[in-house]
Amino acid sequence: MASRGTTQACELCRRRKVKCDGLPTCTNCHLAEALCHYPPPKKRGPKTAQCQDIAPTEPLNSPSWATEGSGRAQGAVPSTGRNSYSPASYSMRTDSLLASLEIQIESAVRVHLDLLAGLHAVAPSETPVSIANHCILLYTQYVFGTVPMCHEATLRATAQRCFVLPSTIDDLAENQTWIFQCLAAGNGNGNSDTKHIKALRNLTLLTALCAAVAYVVPESLLPNKHLTAALFLQAARNMLSVYEDYDLEHPDSSSLTIRMFLSSAIQIATGSRGIAFHILNEACLIAMRMHLYDESAVQEQDPVEQTILRNAFWQLYVCDKTALVVKGRPVTIHEPLFESELTLQIRSQRPVSLFDHGHGHSHNTDNHINNAGVLEDCLLDGFHVIRRLWTMAARVIQAVESTRERSWDAHPHPKDSSHRAAQLSEAYFEMVTLTHDPPLWTAHYNSARDSHSPADSGPGVWDKDLADILQRQRTSYLITLHSIKVFVLSAVIESNMTEIIGLSTEPLALAMRQVEQAQDFLNVLESVPFLHLQAEGEQCIQGESVRHALG
Repeated sequence: MASRGTTQACELCRRRKVKCDGLPTCTNCHLAEALCHYPPPKKRGPKTAQCQDIAPTEPLNSPSWATEGSGRAQGAVPSTGRNSYSPASYSMRTDSLLASLEIQIESAVRVHLDLLAGLHAVAPSETPVSIANHCILLYTQYVFGTVPMCHEATLRATAQRCFVLPSTIDDLAENQTWIFQCLAAGNGNGNSDTKHIKALRNLTLLTALCAAVAYVVPESLLPNKHLTAALFLQAARNMLSVYEDYDLEHPDSSSLTIRMFLSSAIQIATGSRGIAFHILNEACLIAMRMHLYDESAVQEQDPVEQTILRNAFWQLYVCDKTALVVKGRPVTIHEPLFESELTLQIRSQRPVSLFDHGHGHSHNTDNHINNAGVLEDCLLDGFHVIRRLWTMAARVIQAVESTRERSWDAHPHPKDSSHRAAQLSEAYFEMVTLTHDPPLWTAHYNSARDSHSPADSGPGVWDKDLADILQRQRTSYLITLHSIKVFVLSAVIESNMTEIIGLSTEPLALAMRQVEQAQDFLNVLESVPFLHLQAEGEQCIQGESVRHALG
């Protein structure tokens, strides 16, 4: 439907001094659920010079309107001077954002209230805050080891602030006012607008995390998961859309983690890889724009933000290395595309814990907290062992493909062929050496248990809670290890390069090797807790791809 024209704005937009799209019911009024009235049309005629030179009334450096790129390009905007800003760029800037910050928060409030009402309808025996806190606990137990990207204390504070309605509030309007105040309270330093955006991001992050966890864990761990998961996923997507334009222009760690959680949830919920991969690639593009491969890009952040940015980048790095091996999608985070060297460190010089040590455990002792600190260090080590596995597998696959493409050359240089074969052999045996390194998990687990007597540690504290988290990551490692072996052997056989890695070229011998791999894989699957296999999901590998590679 055609708009009324760019010179005509409704009365509400005029009072709020925001951009009006001129539709019969404009977008701003539709979002605010307000009546949309237009003043009588003005007479046509040439505009006066005064009207042509009016500058935008909304400050260009307002967090809800300004963009990072435009601020760098234009600098400060003088209050006078007819050529101090570009009308075209200002028009694109205002059109690209959905509404003012006030309307954004109003939209987020409605989305969140719908979520709370939906959770109460499908799980009347539980409160929304208990469901949210249960999802956070499941995240730390079953997901954190492979996706260490959230600060548990911040998640729980957000749940307590935004998922609890006062029992005295029964009116819808009062509920909206209460949630609005919770979001407006924000947290952290900075002006009020920045705090509001931070609060929106924290709420969206928690909602996306709950969606991803609800789809990953089995129903034995989260009753009504099939009902609550869909509510969390829809709310998270709607919440992100409220401030998405600002988020793309001013990204932070939540911009990455929210999209990774949404991608995982969507893929499991619908099987729509196109949507899931698109959202994941958005996170990769944001990480590349932020230059997170460069250590200097994270140095100025606060310790928690710096830690999450590091882990989020390395997780996206793993996802793209996996894509190079599995051939599931185009990759974005790839060394040849970096503008500088890959200098991002694994650990920060100002380390900070992401665990809320002892929360939710019946034995909140000093020994338990010390063991949890050891556990978190071990989980980070294991996370990067898995990253190195996928990195080396991608290197081998790329070497195989490069050698195969060069083999089509009608006149290959003998030295060149020999050099490529040596590189492939080196990459393969480096990967094999890493896969045979003794696991870190057993050593850490035994040392932690030996450091305290059972009486000091409390019955079952380490065994039941912390060791299970460690075992969960070990399951991911074993599945990753054997999946990589399957993919690499399949690629080498298809390229007729088995001799380069010391294998026979005889079809029967190769078939027996594949059968041995399949049997080893099955033995691993039988050796780990079935609950961990259920929680593994399809975040890193595609089951059908493994079956195809196994033949």
